[in-house]
Amino acid sequence: MNAENPQKAHYEAMHDDYAAHYYDETALSYREKFVLGPLVRDEDLSEKRIADIACGSGHNSQLVRKMFPTAHLEGFDISESACADYTALGNGARAHQVDLTVPFDVEEQFDFGLVVGGLHHCISNLPQAADNLGRMIKSGGSLVLYEPNADFVGEVVRKFWYRRDEYFEADTEGALHSAELASLFSDTFKVRRVFAIGGPAYFVILNSLVLRVPLKSKRYLAPPLFAVERMWNALPSSALKPAFGMILDRR
Repeated sequence: MNAENPQKAHYEAMHDDYAAHYYDETALSYREKFVLGPLVRDEDLSEKRIADIACGSGHNSQLVRKMFPTAHLEGFDISESACADYTALGNGARAHQVDLTVPFDVEEQFDFGLVVGGLHHCISNLPQAADNLGRMIKSGGSLVLYEPNADFVGEVVRKFWYRRDEYFEADTEGALHSAELASLFSDTFKVRRVFAIGGPAYFVILNSLVLRVPLKSKRYLAPPLFAVERMWNALPSSALKPAFGMILDRR
């Protein structure tokens, strides 16, 4: 029998704090403008069956449904609390409790998969996570990923922080190299596009929990930081950006 993934207990313990900071109005606006926008704006997801993997409380699914009202979404997450929140959010969507780092039965395949910050919690067995994702997406479908960038110039500081902050489980989560991830998926997916992304608002607005930014201050900080974020994302150097997006097509 497989031992329980430490990420499960870790997320359950921080669930309320995480939800407060990562799903407040400013964080959701950031996700819509700077995460989901670049990942799905060139897709036609109308009437498509979409797997929201590492779905959390379901807000990414809500934003996708806002863009594509006829899309059919289902959630998958290791956390029982997240799955309950996802289902309670409504719109007829359901969530399934799964651990991507161990094999599980895939009952039906999806046209499209969305993973926002999920794979970096699976470093204990990334090959198995890649295999599970490959089995979840049907041939001809697509998978989009958004993960912390291990090639970021501040990676040394991030690793130091992971080891000392209670909001991280450093043994089972860490930033990823996009090239290594692409290689891991190469048997089942073809990489269509990789892009580095993220600037000051990534830290202050999206990851306000980590920096202990007061929630009430985020509404005042967001407008100027979003303006800076747009300019920062236009910079050519991937080393200056703490995250990356990847769009893959299932072979």
